[in-house]
Amino acid sequence: MLFSVGKDHLVIRHDNEAEILIEWEDIYVVSYYQIDCINSVLGYLAFDLTYGETIEINDNVENWEQVVEDLEKYLPSQVNDWRASLRNWSIHDDELLIYQKE
Repeated sequence: MLFSVGKDHLVIRHDNEAEILIEWEDIYVVSYYQIDCINSVLGYLAFDLTYGETIEINDNVENWEQVVEDLEKYLPSQVNDWRASLRNWSIHDDELLIYQKE
């Protein structure tokens, strides 16, 4: 899966399928959470869209660090230093709210 962040939108593409563009204005909430997969813990970014869908990516995505870095450029977060919180997040913590549309 290709997942990238652009000035006006997110881009998602699975294998050889067409790209899906999600405009920033269509994103209502962005949060982070972790799940226990027995042998490892996966972190997920969840993008809740204004029309009711949710897109999730996990930290195994090839360009995870770049996506996280780019989010700061394009979404005004209401959480101070959410990247530090994300790095220190634990499976025992609830969701970390990164962004919510006002």
